[in-house]
Amino acid sequence: MKAPQNIEIGWFVHEIERIGRDVMAENAVWPCCIIFPLKGENLPNSLECARLREQEYANARKTGILGNAKTRGKISMKSILLTSTALVAFAGAAAADGHTSITTALTATLGYNDTDSNVLVDDANGVAPGDAGYIDTFSTFDNEYGFYWEGNLSMTATAALDNGLTAGAYFEITVAEDNGVTGDDFGQALSSSDFVISLEAENGGMFFGDTGMAAEKYFSAAGDMEGDGFSTGSDSSVLRFDFSTSTVDVSVSGVADDEDGEMEQAAIGVGATFGSFTLGLGYQAEASGGYVNGSDDFVNDEVFGISGVATFGGAEITLAYAEETDADQQSLGVQVAYPFGPVTATAYFVDEQAATDVDPNYGINVSYSDGPIAASIDYDNDQDFGIWEIEGSYDVGNGLVVGAGYAGDEDENESYFVSAEYDLGGGASFLVSYAEDETGNAEDEIGPDDLQQGTTVELSFAF
Repeated sequence: MKAPQNIEIGWFVHEIERIGRDVMAENAVWPCCIIFPLKGENLPNSLECARLREQEYANARKTGILGNAKTRGKISMKSILLTSTALVAFAGAAAADGHTSITTALTATLGYNDTDSNVLVDDANGVAPGDAGYIDTFSTFDNEYGFYWEGNLSMTATAALDNGLTAGAYFEITVAEDNGVTGDDFGQALSSSDFVISLEAENGGMFFGDTGMAAEKYFSAAGDMEGDGFSTGSDSSVLRFDFSTSTVDVSVSGVADDEDGEMEQAAIGVGATFGSFTLGLGYQAEASGGYVNGSDDFVNDEVFGISGVATFGGAEITLAYAEETDADQQSLGVQVAYPFGPVTATAYFVDEQAATDVDPNYGINVSYSDGPIAASIDYDNDQDFGIWEIEGSYDVGNGLVVGAGYAGDEDENESYFVSAEYDLGGGASFLVSYAEDETGNAEDEIGPDDLQQGTTVELSFAF
């Protein structure tokens, strides 16, 4: 068979497996020209060389000469697999016609934290710590304690199909410490996440995995709204279809519940753009019986929301209405953001209605960013409970950035942090931080960089 002019990886693998089966049947030596192509010889010529060798072996079998060849070595299935892998790597150059793309990203972290942030909380029976019958129950903070290390590999693959479609896949694999196992020769725990596959065309696509749901895709909240409890799709097996025209985008989705084999929570989202005005609409149905694998970001309730965003002379105005049917909660809000120079001011007000008397939500944020300095002041009143926060950072130069922040509430709870991060270049960085959170509400996400409680020293790499 003559090799096609544009060599495909799959074609090479198929031919290798065929020749390998024939050669292995006689326990012969694997043709070296397949494993190591001669200098200046391309892969098709190397494969033709292998076929000639295969014919020689066939002739040798008839004359009995093959028995002598066996003394030169034997091939195993392991070596075939290794050779096939090597050939696929070589064939990648021949197959680089632009229709397939595979990209990877690797991060690695080594750190130390001096604070065990786990605290006793009410047990499953509602008994408080210290009360009779209390069963020790710790918070589920994922703040690290002592030495910790982690590696993350993410891979994205796309392929342009012959019919104009583009197939895609994405996933992550995380390697983390496993201090609970002894004598395992530094064995590590593996976990996978963020699995997404897609099939896209010019005016639409299909997406499945840890991807956004249709209802939340186009809706824009006007500040802190109690009635916009859309499911976010985090850690869920979402199946979503997108369709688009020049002015209107439509998405429909559902959640595949692998426990009962049913699709849960049908949802639809619509977005439209008319000049400087954007309209967004979202609706999610109530999940019948509840989603078995639902995370904390999954809401079983029926939710509807509609929003409009308009831009006038730099100012962005958002008007939104949202309703969570089962909770009998309605929210009507307006938010205005206006930049002037290096400062951007944002304010919102949300009128809340429910079966019982509720208070409105409102807040204001002022942020500044110019040159090496960045700072923000934020105040939110959520159901008649005030929370404030001030944060800032300064780029010293030569890769060093220092930051600090303070937050408090009406109950006089406080949290604060100081940090310094140095860019070592080439994707490496070194972080030193100290953070405290009296309430524990921030867990390991204190400040804009999600700092851990206590003192942390951390070295990170990105490849």
